[in-house]
Amino acid sequence: MSILSPEYLAIGFILSISPISEVRGAIPYVLLAFSDGYSRVVGLIVSIIGNLIVPLIAYPLLDLLKYVIQSRRTPRFIKHFYNWIISLGKRKSLSLRRGSYIALALFVGVPLPTTGAWTGTLVAYILGLERKKSILAIEAGVLIASIIVLVVAYTGIELLTRLFLA
Repeated sequence: MSILSPEYLAIGFILSISPISEVRGAIPYVLLAFSDGYSRVVGLIVSIIGNLIVPLIAYPLLDLLKYVIQSRRTPRFIKHFYNWIISLGKRKSLSLRRGSYIALALFVGVPLPTTGAWTGTLVAYILGLERKKSILAIEAGVLIASIIVLVVAYTGIELLTRLFLA
């Protein structure tokens, strides 16, 4: 489609904030949904922005989870399990402090399953990393992943188009 369609932009945005697809699914979708350059650029920007806001959504959800788990009605074994995971993460983070934010950015920047912004935020939360620095590292990783996915998807689409439609 060549016209800038709000429906297709919304789908790209939803794909980019989804924990399953993130930019790995949104960018190829945008490249296939829009055929003209302007629409593709707008779609890519919307998709990348959608994935950049994931830590801003995930951290409050993790805070809410912590609040719910600490309530009186939560079974004791769930509280113990949650506290065990958090304490284990904090113990492990002591040995990872030096390069932890660079490692977090690289972890999020590798566009493989389970290495996106949602997982990166969860890892940073469990390790007890500083929130502002973690968000910056996660967003740097999102930008790295976006560039990789864009190059690979665009090259693949162009190659397949030339092979089968030329």
